[in-house]
Amino acid sequence: MRPKILSRRSLTLAVFVAFAFMRVAAATSAWSAEGKADLRQSPTGGKSPVEVSVGMYVTNLVGIDETRETFEVGGCLIGTWQDPRLALPGNQNVSGQDLTFRLEDIWTPAIDAANSVSHKTISYLLQADPKGNVTYVEHFDAALSNDYLLRKFPFDTQVLRFEFQPFLSAASEIRFADKALPSTGISPEQHTELASWRIRELSYTAEKVTGNAFVPDEREALFKIVMERRSGFYIWKVFLPLFMLTMIPALVFWIDVKEFDWILKVPMTMLLSMVAFEFAVARDLPRIGYVTFLDAVFIVSFAFCFLCMFEITFVYLIQKAARRPLAVRIHEAGRWAYPAAYVVALFVLAICFLG
Repeated sequence: MRPKILSRRSLTLAVFVAFAFMRVAAATSAWSAEGKADLRQSPTGGKSPVEVSVGMYVTNLVGIDETRETFEVGGCLIGTWQDPRLALPGNQNVSGQDLTFRLEDIWTPAIDAANSVSHKTISYLLQADPKGNVTYVEHFDAALSNDYLLRKFPFDTQVLRFEFQPFLSAASEIRFADKALPSTGISPEQHTELASWRIRELSYTAEKVTGNAFVPDEREALFKIVMERRSGFYIWKVFLPLFMLTMIPALVFWIDVKEFDWILKVPMTMLLSMVAFEFAVARDLPRIGYVTFLDAVFIVSFAFCFLCMFEITFVYLIQKAARRPLAVRIHEAGRWAYPAAYVVALFVLAICFLG
């Protein structure tokens, strides 16, 4: 009985190897039947565009750099398309396994990341099933440029864009599918979490890009990741200290106007402190040409310190003109007018910039 068992196992192994060999031979004969066509050429011969479905799965969000206007990301890029030349007749699908190719073996869509700064392919997999459905999976690390709208900074929401377009010579050979592949998404692991940002959603659109004299009209596959900034750091490390520095000069309104020499030093010292504070914060911000919400708060704080020094000088001159009662009334009115006006000004800024 023992020799019979070994014979059956050997027979099964031999049949499996034969089936695998037959499938490879069938694939070779099928490609030869096509007139020995060059598999590195377009499946349609350039007569019509090949529809390419793309997907992206983000596994690692490294960082967002507003100063350099870039972001770094890692993940997998997936693309699928139909190549009839790789399809086998039903009776020749003997092993049911996908065939693996190298990039130089068969045609693959020429796609570039239009906003790429650097791109590194770590590994890739290129396979075709018996029906001619080709799947390309690439594990990548990339740095991409991005436009940031910082008017609401630091209470802003940014959109990270992945702009995939056909290479210039292949613009007419490719047409991106309207929907992304089901594998599109963001990994729930901790590698995609950033201390300063919160991920909201990942979306996909296939948009038409208007060309020019050098680049023809084409469609691009656009992935967008919506990111919301975590503002807690700026509230406790910037806004609260700035609010306290601005409110300290309110103490001078409780001191007699005749003490001009030293009460003037209080708002002046706070003004210099805010200038140094603003320079320290600005080092980590992009040099944009418009005013952000944080900039507006700094400007208003500077203005209130300046107005405080102006008021101290004004009431002191009135007192020297022998009109002390008027100087005292104006000075005492500032006890409540100064902090109230500052709070109202911040409220108005919040409505204008964040509303």
